Amino acid sequence: MKRRTAFFFFLFMIVMFWTILQVYDVSTGEQLAEAAAAQSTYEVEIAETRGTIYDCHLTPLVGNSKEYIASVSPSVEAANAVSKILNQTEMANFYTLLTQGKPFAWVLPKAVETEGMDVFEIDIRYETNQLAPNVIGYLDGSGNGVSGIEKAYNSYLSDDPGRIAVRYKVDAVNRVLRGESYEIENTYYKKNSGVVLTLDAAIQKKTEELAPKYLKKGAVIVLEVETGKIRAMVSQPSFCPTDLESALEDPDSPFLNRCLESYNVGSVFKLVSAAAALQSGISEEEEFDCQGVLDVSGTLFHCFDGISHGSVNMQEAVAQSCNVYFIDLMQKVTPKEFLEMAGAFGFGKSQELAPGIFSKAGNLPTEEELQNLQTLANFSFGQGSLLATPLQIAAMVRCIANDGMYSEPVLVEGLVDSAKQWVEQTPNQEEVRVISQETAKKLKEFMAASVDHGTGRGGRPLIGMAGAKTGTAQTGVLEGDREVIQAWYAGFYPLTEPKYAIVVLGEDEEKGGSICAPVFQELCNWLALEF
Repeated sequence: MKRRTAFFFFLFMIVMFWTILQVYDVSTGEQLAEAAAAQSTYEVEIAETRGTIYDCHLTPLVGNSKEYIASVSPSVEAANAVSKILNQTEMANFYTLLTQGKPFAWVLPKAVETEGMDVFEIDIRYETNQLAPNVIGYLDGSGNGVSGIEKAYNSYLSDDPGRIAVRYKVDAVNRVLRGESYEIENTYYKKNSGVVLTLDAAIQKKTEELAPKYLKKGAVIVLEVETGKIRAMVSQPSFCPTDLESALEDPDSPFLNRCLESYNVGSVFKLVSAAAALQSGISEEEEFDCQGVLDVSGTLFHCFDGISHGSVNMQEAVAQSCNVYFIDLMQKVTPKEFLEMAGAFGFGKSQELAPGIFSKAGNLPTEEELQNLQTLANFSFGQGSLLATPLQIAAMVRCIANDGMYSEPVLVEGLVDSAKQWVEQTPNQEEVRVISQETAKKLKEFMAASVDHGTGRGGRPLIGMAGAKTGTAQTGVLEGDREVIQAWYAGFYPLTEPKYAIVVLGEDEEKGGSICAPVFQELCNWLALEF
């Protein structure tokens, strides 16, 4: 304790000596005259702003942490004030700058008021637990966007920066002239201009909490049924924009936005098969006796785990996820009709969510390829060359929940100025009828049966009811002696007057019901209470 006191006394004496020299300059009269003639302005820049990224309620998604930066005009008062809040090492560095006599900026742990210092509250761009990093992206060392929305709207976010700077009148060696006024330039309010996303911060946060609870790798998307707006987009694992080095070393590729990547689809695609059949006039009462296996041109196709479902109609085939039912069913629909239905649902098409941000198109087989009965059989229950993104699956589910009306998902609401007034708004997406209301109604009933007593029952909400379809997609990719499997749980909530379409992908997981279903269930339970 004595050493610390002696240390601060020594530093205090240095400051006092420096102050005396400044007030009672030992320079000659000639030197004083030269210094006075050379007096000028010295600027201390405190901060330069970048536009804000908001959620749909104009809640900032960035800049939610704060720091205090002081503009210091060297003085005994400033030294005394900060000595009460800085540690010994910080004080030593502070005194080093103080004794140089020039004004300077200093980051403080909290705001203090004293003569010789002006303290400003400044936003820190990212937090340790930054929300939606795979959507927002991150900046390079020069403050330019490298990925995500930061890159897509880099010009708008950075072209008209606000700033805080303090200008002092100084002598020839940049020492502040005592008794002279100083000037503060503060256009920090310009940070309020920015990009408004469709994300809902509360839903995004809850989804981010649930995803790592059950998924090692995967994606979760929440679409609003009425509008097609993306309320949550979560890629797992995520990354921390304040620690990019760790993400670069992670073999699970946290920078990848898995919501926009294409994957093998599996049985969730049976909803498209059912839609194509119903739209072509086939009755939902069409039955097939499932023995767990079906021979198609010499190739045996099995239901999952070889289960024999017995005699099932279309609803039970969806509920129990019967592969052979749909293999038989889709031989009664032309490949052209089948492909047109898939295309109408958005499969095989890339989607632009923001300038330069595209989802993958995925892959559809060609009409010619589907002339091969084995290829058609695979496609009937979502296998083979079919690839789709979680976003495409979510758009399909949303269309069914929206009584058959489809539009592309929306991520950006528009741009606002520094007064948070609209500069540009994204126009409402054109809605296109993909299936009839009657077909949509039947598909919702099929999905409800899946949650009630079928493969989707593991995701049944505790509050109310939902509709869903599970999927377990083989990839043909081997890791050692194990095949990579993609798991899906795709549904809507609540069952009556659906508000949200929710899709959960478990990358390289085996069973959608056990891995992805709990994410869906817990999210629905939370939505029921919060919304």
